[in-house]
Amino acid sequence: MSVRSLLYWFICFTFAVYVAQAAEPLNLDSAAVWSAGSALESKLLPVPEPGRALLLFAGVIAMAFTYRRAWLNWKMEPKA
Repeated sequence: MSVRSLLYWFICFTFAVYVAQAAEPLNLDSAAVWSAGSALESKLLPVPEPGRALLLFAGVIAMAFTYRRAWLNWKMEPKA
């Protein structure tokens, strides 16, 4: 593994940790929003902060992996 590869993953991991900490729950007035008791109530409840942060972290890492794999595939493609 090269220094460039290690630096790429270090930066992506650091960015993912940083943005995951910024994930905050929605600031909704629960009395006003959920007072109707509609059928959609259970589907629209906000994700708890730890779950949201974990999903955001996993998404950033997945995007970094996909981008790196696409870049390496394009770079290794034989030139005509």
